[in-house]
Amino acid sequence: MNELKRFFGYLRSYTRHLALAISLVLAVTLLALPYPMIMRSMLDDALPHKSWPKVEWLMMIFIACFLLRGVLGYTSRFVLQRMGMRITCDLRKEVFAHLQTLSIKFYENRHTGKIVARVTEDTGAVFNLITSVLVNLITDSLTVIAFAVMLFWINWELAIPALAVIPFFVVNYRVSKRKLRKLSRRHRRNWDRVVGFLHERVSSSRLVKSFSMEEREINQFNRGIESDFRNYNQLTLYNTRLLVAAEMISSLGVLIVLALGGWFVINDKMSIGNLIAFNTYLGLLFTPIVRLNDLNALVERAITALEKIHDLLDTPSFVTEKSDALALPQVKGRITFKNVQFSYNAGQRTLRDIQLDVEPGQMIALVGPSGSGKTTLINLLCRFYDIDSGEILIDGTDIRKVRVKSLRRQIGVVAQENLLFSGSLIDNIRYGNPDASMEAILQATKAAHAHDFIQEMPRGYNTVVGERGTKLSGGQRQRIAIARAILKNPGILVFDEATSALDSESEHAIQQAMEELMRGRTSFVIAHRLSTVLKADKIVVLQDGRIVEHGRHSELLNRPGLYRRLYELQFRDLARFQETGNAAAVA
Repeated sequence: MNELKRFFGYLRSYTRHLALAISLVLAVTLLALPYPMIMRSMLDDALPHKSWPKVEWLMMIFIACFLLRGVLGYTSRFVLQRMGMRITCDLRKEVFAHLQTLSIKFYENRHTGKIVARVTEDTGAVFNLITSVLVNLITDSLTVIAFAVMLFWINWELAIPALAVIPFFVVNYRVSKRKLRKLSRRHRRNWDRVVGFLHERVSSSRLVKSFSMEEREINQFNRGIESDFRNYNQLTLYNTRLLVAAEMISSLGVLIVLALGGWFVINDKMSIGNLIAFNTYLGLLFTPIVRLNDLNALVERAITALEKIHDLLDTPSFVTEKSDALALPQVKGRITFKNVQFSYNAGQRTLRDIQLDVEPGQMIALVGPSGSGKTTLINLLCRFYDIDSGEILIDGTDIRKVRVKSLRRQIGVVAQENLLFSGSLIDNIRYGNPDASMEAILQATKAAHAHDFIQEMPRGYNTVVGERGTKLSGGQRQRIAIARAILKNPGILVFDEATSALDSESEHAIQQAMEELMRGRTSFVIAHRLSTVLKADKIVVLQDGRIVEHGRHSELLNRPGLYRRLYELQFRDLARFQETGNAAAVA
């Protein structure tokens, strides 16, 4: 019920459109009121008196009502569908906009397919709630009242027993409501799992095929579909029981009218025309009541969808801006980590007592075993997560006191796994700087050593790269990502294994481009291959979430410690480079 209250609150901004739609649908319904009276006049007046003029007059009224119903029915359907889609589209935009405000942690804990279902299928259920449920609920309720009045006007003695069956409709609905909602939620949960599985397997098709697991995935998907089939059958069976019971109750009402009304006609207390008109009105009255019971399943599905949509809209971002947050001015690049503590999960400390000072323009290499906290440190700098305690300062300003967008606009990230959108190459390169000129794009791609392979493609910069950039090799995707970072022209740079997918020749060229790009900018380089960090101004070694060493390459190499052990493991047969430090030669 709370979900429906919130939904009706949401509809307030569409009051005029909703009122128009309801008025039109109600007008169409009420134009059916004259039909039984026309039939009564035909049977009790025109035909017994053999009056053709009265028959003509009644036919003209019937045709006028018929044509007017047709015009209003067409208009009402158009208005209703348009209003329903407008509300649904606005809701989809609101959900998607909220998704953009949520932090990385939200996406790490949820299936992408389930998130997509919130924007598509659940909002579609809301569309059905508006077009098939809400308007019918209002108009049918008013129709029942109007037809009930007509029944009492024709014969109140017959109306009372005929309408005595209505409480049975209410009982039937109340008994079924809780069970239907439970089944609807179960069906929705199972379908979410199927959609999540489908999205994951389609996006990972290369992995599935490389392990020849097609048959296993088909069987698993089939089990999910069969489970959905069983859940849907249960829901349909219970809703059918509700509908059949409602139809039996309405038949009981008609039986009462035929029996008691027949007795009234035999005893001259009621004309045949009145009995037929009464029975017609009763049928018109029971029809919306039965439909209201039938709509119960749609209502329960819509409520389940609304619950999920509102749960999403109520999800707060784990990274929140302060109301008085200021825009971060152009950074000089001085970065300070003061006593930084961070945990992804309560009780499991990921970073401990991080103390780090970075001067403007310095290149900082982050080194350490997998899981030591290197990427986490960068995630905190980009404020993908908020620290538990301590401070991260840029040019003396706590990053929690500035607007998130103004912070991230000044940080360029080239990740280990670079994702591209399914558009053209030029769109992907421009992503961080949509207004960049073609000249700037060419400079960026040449600096990233991407221009040559782009020129070799059939459509050059207009080549469509496919979903997630699947039409490009790993090395090509990384060069595009580097070009994208160059075009963004950030004050702070982050390279997370940016050359890991390149061959030695390409790696050497990209490292030269990176060195040119990093000149004058504060930069962080995360690398497992130590050949990429030999020229760093400061190497920070992490282990188990702590900084255990820091210094230049030569300093760390001359004292026992983790860095020296890591270096010796990688370069025990290349000891000559300990003296020269020639990173390009190592590459």
